[in-house]
Amino acid sequence: MHTVLKLIKQVNRTHKGLGALIAMNVLAAKAKKSLLIISPSGCGKSVSTDVTGTLLQDRVNKFTSLTLAGMIRLKDEFNDTDKHVLIDDLGEEKSMWSRISTVTVLANMVYKHFIDKVTHEGRIQITGFYGSVALNIQPVIMNSIVQTDEWVSVIRDKVTRYYHLIRPAKPQRYPPQVTINWGKPLDDVHISKHKGKLWYNLVGIGLTQWSYSRVNEHIPDYLRALAALDNRDKVGLSDYKLLIKLLQPLRLERYIVETYGFEAGRVFDNNLYCILVEIASFTEPTLEQIAIDYKCSTKTAERLVQAAPQHCWIKTNSPKHVLPTDQTKQLLTEIGVNQKW
Repeated sequence: MHTVLKLIKQVNRTHKGLGALIAMNVLAAKAKKSLLIISPSGCGKSVSTDVTGTLLQDRVNKFTSLTLAGMIRLKDEFNDTDKHVLIDDLGEEKSMWSRISTVTVLANMVYKHFIDKVTHEGRIQITGFYGSVALNIQPVIMNSIVQTDEWVSVIRDKVTRYYHLIRPAKPQRYPPQVTINWGKPLDDVHISKHKGKLWYNLVGIGLTQWSYSRVNEHIPDYLRALAALDNRDKVGLSDYKLLIKLLQPLRLERYIVETYGFEAGRVFDNNLYCILVEIASFTEPTLEQIAIDYKCSTKTAERLVQAAPQHCWIKTNSPKHVLPTDQTKQLLTEIGVNQKW
């Protein structure tokens, strides 16, 4: 069994639905990528961050939050390193400007391996960074991010956005107890010429987030990282099949971000995202359950659900349940919700 698949299965035994999220954290660290994890409060982002930190041990630098001013003071932590930087909650930043700057600076640092940026708080100079970054954010913040110029110029092509939709039905008070072998160095892994149905399937997934040129960078790196974690020096069929399943949630961006212009005018549909989380987690959630999860009244939950008739409808029994439309069922299947591992 593939090492990463084994990790997913081990996590899901005690924390159902968290296996793929933790695996993506580890994979991004191995592939040396920037990962943005979008999920509402209570869906396991912090748990995944804690477990990833435990798995990577001395290969990780973990922060509850990180500002540009903080990076100036901690620049020695980022110079000449290949560590994985974990930021538990981007929402703890004081301003939206700070949040956007943090994401863009870190994304450029991962992609270009250096930073030389002057701000009103000082100059940030970091060189020799060959690590990776993972940031946790709540969906409500995405609406502000997608509307910025930085979304087009930096974030869209250089960051993997992973949409985690599963809310635990039975939350555990303890983290998953798992281990993983870090495997071979990434540079030791080779990949043959890109071709075949599985390759073009991955290209199709990647194009929902990145340009074609970036797809040709990110996808091979992720494939090599999977092989390296499995302690092999050559990418194999199992890596292609596993990566297709891991990257399915990326497809959601095509449906959740509404675009009104080629490079300007975008909106992240936060209300729809919240509804999809409840349906993906509980299949037929009650209005009361949704109201509890999002700390609103049942009347508000009903109004917001009724505003998305193409995606869900209310079954008027007692209690009232929210059911997915056929369109939503097809969407959830496309993005890999409840797929078998």
